[in-house]
Amino acid sequence: MAVFSSGGVEIAYEVSGEGQPILLVHGFSATADDNWVRTGWVQALTRARFKAVTFDLRGHGASRKLHDPADYTTAKMGGDAIALLDHLGIERADLMGFSMGAGIALWLAARHGARFGKVVLAGIGGKALEPSRADNPVADALEAADPSGVEDRQARAFRLYAENLGQDLRAIAACARAPRRSAEAGEGAAELAGAVRNETLAIAGARDDLAGDPQALAALMPHARAEIIPGTDHMFALPNPMFKGAVMDFLTGWSE
Repeated sequence: MAVFSSGGVEIAYEVSGEGQPILLVHGFSATADDNWVRTGWVQALTRARFKAVTFDLRGHGASRKLHDPADYTTAKMGGDAIALLDHLGIERADLMGFSMGAGIALWLAARHGARFGKVVLAGIGGKALEPSRADNPVADALEAADPSGVEDRQARAFRLYAENLGQDLRAIAACARAPRRSAEAGEGAAELAGAVRNETLAIAGARDDLAGDPQALAALMPHARAEIIPGTDHMFALPNPMFKGAVMDFLTGWSE
């Protein structure tokens, strides 16, 4: 992967294919390779004549590891995405984010909508509209000396996933502890969704308990629709052929 500096933070990125640019934003504790290459998304997009721009979020993969939660606000991670487009000389691109990456994509569409065409918010839904939990079991699991003692099954799964990818657990834990949903600052999911004017697809699996109902989020945007993919959950959404087909249909065909 190539590397550029986003305000002094080294961000690793890769560009594949030729055609309409699309920026892909991976999920929490993942990498661009694991979310977008291993699951076949880059291959599918380049075959459909898209230029796929992928990058490792700060603290993840080959990008710089930071250990202060203040370095992982949505605005700072979204700022890295805008800086990458500027670095590549891309004036306008389609946009897709998964899970936490969908939250970043939502922020990007709300705050920099003119830089983007179609927007795909994948693995996100009504759960994003709920208040943040007071506790943080995922961060606790990432900081635990021994993951076998972590009782929260979902939190333990994130810990093991991050370990399997060779992530810096301190950096991923700092990302997990970053404040993200502030309605008072206009950064809550509902406030951001209300500011999006892009043609948008919110999509999640029917068994995705982390995302919730994507229709609840799509309903807040004037040019959005929702898709629910039967039989899939959060962790297996991206490689699901029906999930991929719905997104590709949207990117290549559907229009208001």
